[in-house]
Amino acid sequence: MKKNNKVLNAKEAADFLRAHVETIRRLARKGDIPAYKIGKDWRFRREALMDWAETYRWHVKPQVVLVIDNDAGIRKLMKRFLEVEGYRVCLASEGAGGLAWLNRESVDLIILDLKMAGMNGPAFLREFRKEQGTLPVIVVTGYMNGDLMVEAMKYGPLTLLAKPINREQFIQAVHTALNGRRVR
Repeated sequence: MKKNNKVLNAKEAADFLRAHVETIRRLARKGDIPAYKIGKDWRFRREALMDWAETYRWHVKPQVVLVIDNDAGIRKLMKRFLEVEGYRVCLASEGAGGLAWLNRESVDLIILDLKMAGMNGPAFLREFRKEQGTLPVIVVTGYMNGDLMVEAMKYGPLTLLAKPINREQFIQAVHTALNGRRVR
């Protein structure tokens, strides 16, 4: 039987709109995008999405990146790199603060350090994956071969970057994690 290409699933709708699939699902849950649910996933009529995209200015909203790192200098540096690229940035100094941000803010990407006081990176990932399963995470750490990395890998998929960060590699990883969608 031929597939009806006029009806898209969430992944196809995200590709069609050049957005992250979790952003599309979040808009569907809120009723902000024309969608209907079949089973566990949303469905979208291509024609309705085209009409919606022409009138709804969702694409001009900056994507939100949550940076969780115990080093204030690293947080400030990442924030500067990301804001120059047009992203909105939220900052937390440890995992519990990151979870608090996620409870009050819609986030598109998480950048996470592993070694932090209080709730470390792996503990954050364990709690986070229970609630927000598929949101992309970039781990930026100076401990690529340590026990924390082994523990964090249990809660993948993850993109890994070593400290000290290289601006170009960092920004490329962010763009890739957000499906290549640049704000500008």
